Amino acid sequence: MNKESKPVRWGILSTARIAETAFIPSVRETSDGQVAAVASRTVTQAEAFAGEHGIPRSFGDYESMLASDCIDAVYIGLPNTMHREWALRAAAHGKHVFCEKPLATTVGDAIEMCHSCREAGVVFFEAFVFLYHPQSLRLREIMDAGRIGLVNHVQSRMCFYHPRPTDNIRMNPELGGGCIYDVGAYPITYSRWVFNADPIAVQATSRIDPEYGVDTRFSIVLSYPGDRSATIYVSFDESAGRGALITGGKGFIDVPQPFHPRGESSFAIVLGKSEERETTEYHVKPFTPAIEHFHDCVVNGATPRYSAE
Repeated sequence: MNKESKPVRWGILSTARIAETAFIPSVRETSDGQVAAVASRTVTQAEAFAGEHGIPRSFGDYESMLASDCIDAVYIGLPNTMHREWALRAAAHGKHVFCEKPLATTVGDAIEMCHSCREAGVVFFEAFVFLYHPQSLRLREIMDAGRIGLVNHVQSRMCFYHPRPTDNIRMNPELGGGCIYDVGAYPITYSRWVFNADPIAVQATSRIDPEYGVDTRFSIVLSYPGDRSATIYVSFDESAGRGALITGGKGFIDVPQPFHPRGESSFAIVLGKSEERETTEYHVKPFTPAIEHFHDCVVNGATPRYSAE
């Protein structure tokens, strides 16, 4: 960002945990962003959150913050079924939008959101932050250089055990709950990123929880152009963690933290009996590179590397 430019002033829609643990620390790690306001469903909750995190302004409803001139961009951390409405409202107020994944729960809603943001001339990102992280950029260099040969397959998982009983939104079908919209969005997008293409066929099987009415396990096979494929397993029923194997004709890359790389990133390149491990300290929080690129698009008109469209 130009040193003479004003910082991008962020408003946060909702007081969800991810806002305080991931988004706020990352904005404050950038040199060109400010957390200027937060909005919640009640004044009391908004004021408490603002006080705890040193945020200058708080609003007791979402619309008032969007209508305010104290913010330039909005982070939407609301439940999945609310993303469409508030992305459209933000765009109508001329606010740039950084929306949690998934963008929406239907294709039609996602298309409408992209169209509205484009027509309003606002930057619109989906918060798949691994796309911008230095670890992913390094993996792309390795794949493009042919270190493991032609990449044919991606195997990935993202699983954790969700305790029951619970009133968590992840287990509420009316709020877009279920593991495919939550943890499933990561490995699906990861496979699209690896192949730089969209799948042309899908096979899947799932378990629907009889009490909560949401999917808690999903096994997926995605077919990609060129006889390539991805296998994915996501779950709320096991503590299996996360990881990815990127397989090519010469070897494979084992990525323990593909979706939210930490400050110290490590992965292994395996070629036959030879294993080379790369460990790098990036000294950035997982969200920071994505937010910095967002700022560049807002202030300098840079072309998004991965737009919501």
